[in-house]
Amino acid sequence: MTFLYILAMTASELFGNAHLKWYAQDKRHHNLLLGILAWLLCLAFLVKTLESQSLMWTCIMWEAAIVLGGALTAYYIFGEKLDHWVQWLGIVFAIGAAICINYQCDK
Repeated sequence: MTFLYILAMTASELFGNAHLKWYAQDKRHHNLLLGILAWLLCLAFLVKTLESQSLMWTCIMWEAAIVLGGALTAYYIFGEKLDHWVQWLGIVFAIGAAICINYQCDK
């Protein structure tokens, strides 16, 4: 269930970020309102996630999801592109961190 909360946090953050970007461009107040409300929802999902997972796990999983989701959103919705291969490497590292934090070490 906590992974679903991570996805919900990511979706609400991306929705909020997109509306805040549109507000920055057009100054339409409904975009500001939707962006703020989405971020409040994101915080609610954060609290729900922290009820059953550690802060470290939550932060790393959320960061990996937002890096990947943010890159896809920026590329497909806003037409933004990365300029250098090192930037792509950063996305790979974020995904790698999510894989590593879920590794079950033998104690």
